[in-house]
Amino acid sequence: MNAGVLLKRHSITVRMTVVVCTFIILFSSLLAVSSLYYFKQELKETISSQQMTLLTVVAQSIDQKLTTARNTVIEASRDVTPGMVADPEAAQRFLDSLHSVSSLFDNGIYLFSKDGRIIAETPFLPDRRGKDVSLRQYYQKTIATGKPVISAPFISKHTPGTPALNITAPVRDKNGALIAILGGGVNLLQDNFLGDLSNIRIAKSGYLFLVSGDRTIIMHPDRSLIVSTKVEPGASKQLDRALDGFEGVAESSDSHGVRSLSSFKRLQSIDWVVGANYPLNEAYRSVYRMERYFAVAVAVSVCLIILIVRLIMGSYTSTLVRFAEHVRQISSKSGADRLFKLESEDEVGLVAQTFNAMIQDQDKKNEELFYISTHDALSGLYNRAYFDDQMDRFSAGRITPISVVMADIDDLKVFNDSHGHSAGDVLITTVAMILLESFRAEDVIARIGGDEFAILLPGVDAVQADIALKRVRSLADKYAAQACGLTLAISLGCATVEDPAKLEEALQHADQQMYLDKVSRKLVEKESEPLLPFT
Repeated sequence: MNAGVLLKRHSITVRMTVVVCTFIILFSSLLAVSSLYYFKQELKETISSQQMTLLTVVAQSIDQKLTTARNTVIEASRDVTPGMVADPEAAQRFLDSLHSVSSLFDNGIYLFSKDGRIIAETPFLPDRRGKDVSLRQYYQKTIATGKPVISAPFISKHTPGTPALNITAPVRDKNGALIAILGGGVNLLQDNFLGDLSNIRIAKSGYLFLVSGDRTIIMHPDRSLIVSTKVEPGASKQLDRALDGFEGVAESSDSHGVRSLSSFKRLQSIDWVVGANYPLNEAYRSVYRMERYFAVAVAVSVCLIILIVRLIMGSYTSTLVRFAEHVRQISSKSGADRLFKLESEDEVGLVAQTFNAMIQDQDKKNEELFYISTHDALSGLYNRAYFDDQMDRFSAGRITPISVVMADIDDLKVFNDSHGHSAGDVLITTVAMILLESFRAEDVIARIGGDEFAILLPGVDAVQADIALKRVRSLADKYAAQACGLTLAISLGCATVEDPAKLEEALQHADQQMYLDKVSRKLVEKESEPLLPFT
């Protein structure tokens, strides 16, 4: 059986399997995707909440420490006298005595004159007294506002090449006039309250950073970026939003193009933004791992679903497949083999029962039609058409010998005229019964005319045929015409051949013998003379 036939046979199973599997797989995939999406959103909310909590704590800590450092400078500035401003050595001794202040400022403590020159600094560095710092932003802003200032980051000359920032406070005399500026420097590369920020890690590679309002990087794990780098507008859309006032969590790309979950929090004490970058490949690692597990699980599930559904559909549709094959081959079957054998009370069983009932009804009608087309309505014997068909079949066959008998009811027309056609019909049916009793079931007994009958006897030689003729005559003498009591007279003729091809000639010879039998019995009322041999 070729693949096309197999495909047709199993198409219902394949279609049902495909439909059911497609539905299950789509539903499962949708459920998996929805679950992953929900899990990812929940995880994102959790991580975002944790990051914002961390940033809030960090921002509050920085604000607190900046405020503490600024207040410390302010308190120390109140102890500076005009004499210290006028005497660098006195100023130096004063600065060296500020041990509690120096613990906060690891990049030195300075006293600047009103015109922006260094009066003294601690720790002492030679050749620095009198240096002009009037161009520094912290000096200019302190002079301009007369208030304490937390400077923007700059490259320190106290520790050459080091990024730093200064916290300054104005020094006033008894009349409130500004006479000097006291400042403390913070080294942004040291592990101080700002430098510690670069050491904080989120998971494995997440980090914190600090950016000033003018986009200068104040603190970053990559310390080469501190002060030397400004974040260009548009380089990070989320940072742009944060500098404009946004606080929260969003997905973004860092300076290296790494996708991260970024959080931002603004400081209260100064226009700075503290941020956190948490690479997505770490933040969503559990999601990605679950996605891989889901992919494997879905692949395995698909295979199992297809196998299980195929087996289930196969078991459900196997009967339909057998039924379809039975219907396909039904034209080559006959009798009880045409019925589909199924003991089931489900829908398929009902279809099978209906089908069997239709086949039985159709076979019955076909048998009736075949009987009508091959039998004589009055006598019940085969008709002329069937007899001719059997003549052709035996003539082309190999059965030998074959005998053929011709029979005729004597004076049927006269009998009909005298007694009526109904009585004649009785006479015909009586002869039919005689012939049926005289010959075998496998012999072809036919009424080929009004009062003529022909019989084919396959495998019967001349001796056996003669015996059959004697049975006919004996039964004819026994049976009288039932309606009138007359003696029944039947003329008979017989011929036998060894060559089936000569069967038509034998029929003609038997007809001649029947005619001679009829003539001879009319001339003399005695038993018919021996039949002439047929050669």
